[in-house]
Amino acid sequence: MFCSPTASMTHTNDPSSIGRAPKSVRLYSGRFLINVTANFITISLVLAALVAFLIGSAAQINLSSKLYTRPSLTTSSSNQRNHGGTTLNKQTLLPRIGLCGGEGCNAEESAEQILLASDAEHSSSKLGDEEKDNDAGINIYKYAPHLPSGQHLLVDARDVNSGFLNSDKLIVTAMVDLTEECKIALLSYHCLSHVPVGVSCYGVSSAGHVSIRTWPEEGVIIIDLFKCGTSPPLVQVLPIIKKLFVIPSHDLVEESDGDLQEPTIIWSYKLRGFREGFYGYRRYDNPLETDLGLDVLRMHYLAMKEVLVSEETEFQHVDIYELINPRRTSMASYKRALSGDGSYESLHPEIYRPDKILFLDGVQQSSLYGEAAYHEALVHPSMITHPNPRRVAIIGGGEGATLREVLKHNTVKEAVMVEIDGELVDMCREHLIEWCDCTDLAGSDANLCFDDSRASVLIEDAFAWFIDKFGGSTKKREQFDVIIMDALDPDKFVEIVGKLYKSDQFVRSLYNGLADEGVFVVQIGESQNIADTALEVGQLKDTAHMIEALRSVGFKSMHTYDEGHSGYFAPWSYLVCFKDSKSRASWYETSAGIEIKLRQRMHRRKSGEPSLMYFDAPTMMMYQLPPRSDETVYCRKALKPRECKDDYNGTNPKLVNPVSLLEAHKEKGISIYACQNQPSTVHSPVFERHSRQLLGSGC
Repeated sequence: MFCSPTASMTHTNDPSSIGRAPKSVRLYSGRFLINVTANFITISLVLAALVAFLIGSAAQINLSSKLYTRPSLTTSSSNQRNHGGTTLNKQTLLPRIGLCGGEGCNAEESAEQILLASDAEHSSSKLGDEEKDNDAGINIYKYAPHLPSGQHLLVDARDVNSGFLNSDKLIVTAMVDLTEECKIALLSYHCLSHVPVGVSCYGVSSAGHVSIRTWPEEGVIIIDLFKCGTSPPLVQVLPIIKKLFVIPSHDLVEESDGDLQEPTIIWSYKLRGFREGFYGYRRYDNPLETDLGLDVLRMHYLAMKEVLVSEETEFQHVDIYELINPRRTSMASYKRALSGDGSYESLHPEIYRPDKILFLDGVQQSSLYGEAAYHEALVHPSMITHPNPRRVAIIGGGEGATLREVLKHNTVKEAVMVEIDGELVDMCREHLIEWCDCTDLAGSDANLCFDDSRASVLIEDAFAWFIDKFGGSTKKREQFDVIIMDALDPDKFVEIVGKLYKSDQFVRSLYNGLADEGVFVVQIGESQNIADTALEVGQLKDTAHMIEALRSVGFKSMHTYDEGHSGYFAPWSYLVCFKDSKSRASWYETSAGIEIKLRQRMHRRKSGEPSLMYFDAPTMMMYQLPPRSDETVYCRKALKPRECKDDYNGTNPKLVNPVSLLEAHKEKGISIYACQNQPSTVHSPVFERHSRQLLGSGC
């Protein structure tokens, strides 16, 4: 009995008695023997594979149509997201995107048209620097979208609504809304629903991409957004991301105050690619290339990173951030500090509060945890060195902290603060109360130091103001006992800074504005490292120019000192200048003498807390000697100073030991006198450091 031309089936009781078919497979099953040829098996396998392929292709097409096919952009009630309740809409179709994005978008525009338009825009951006300067003097390279660079914004959030996180329809709708806000023209996107839960969405454009991944059970979402070009900064879309994606979870237990627990967000922002050398780009023109971008925005591990202010004034860009660094404290400790539960954290909330940092044009100015050390080091050494400071001038100091420290001295009758940026002062009044708070100061009659009756806040250009008042003849009664310059760092490429540090006329007006025993002090930026080049050949040329101008104008002595607790990533340097030798001698007051002055002069606090947080007599004793690195860098001048060639340790018998050339006399303070003619030592860290070796020595 044969079933087919290639197969036979015979009924027999003895399998061995059946003839063998050539090139066949003999299968014995009970009473039947089946012969199958190799061709039959091959054809069967091919047909099975073909059928499986066709079924799989049909399933893939069907699945793709459900996930990726987007009908009309027309909005209906079924497309709306309900974030206020626990039930989320279960729409069945994903929204369609318009390729161009934004208002006036043609949803039918092809990807080819988008790319052609992008190429045209790219070509038009390759203009010469002369053509890119418009009538307002603004170089539009800052806004060129096709620098070989981009921006990367990473956002992670937890405790987000699990229903929202598990809906591919809601996630992709939010993604399309986000790209429209960012002006990213999506060419396509793809979304996948994971099993058992979770969603992944990816959007691609000619100028960037966005990717999203969710974990609904854990309440976690991560967002990766990239855009070519440098402007506008993607940081500006953070509030939009929070609104669209960070939906509070309604499954969490309410806290004791009845409020729902807010989601936790961490994020970072980085500049990618290369900018320097293209389209006239200069790194210092972009605040995101300096302290703000390098030390804050790109740090993803910060537990809190809130933007309090990010605004452009007439003169500069102002940013104020509130941060919690987990290396210092944790978010849990901060929440316990606010709980009032009797824990250590709640009893000492001032230790666990977030830090605040002020940036001007991206450069860090001061921080909540470092401003006291910085401003006390700037103000009090010069104030206690002067015998009786009654009139004090402050150049800059828009935060109000320098003014606050000056008003702590009971000798002060008038403090004049000259700040060019009135908008900055207003922002500090509102957001940096800790810097300008005089509520607890016994000698103040105002809550804010700006409003103290002894303070005069002038919103003017200090450069022009000093030249106008003290550029020519000077009235004695208008002169100041102490002038404090709290401007931007001299090594920053900012126009308003360059005028302050490079103008000999301005330096002359500072000298004329001081009384006979006057003292001038200025912060000069990050302290020198022992491996740095001489000031004249490095990035601190403006500092070197100012030091030389101050020496030439007539100051009797200049001295540098450092403070290492100012909240920066390096110690900070200050330069103090004395108009006569009497004030200079007071710089070397003994520790006991300094303590007496501080107790006699400083206003007390109403709360009974110490008036000063960092500055005291031992600290002043450290300031009296410049750091060794200043001496080393000073001796690297192209024309090596004579004092750098002498042997201060007395180990070389061929060189004259300066101990034999100088003598010390103690009158009111300590003075060093030369027994022979010496080169000018108005500013010499070498003599400053080694003068203490001469005490008790004679000629």
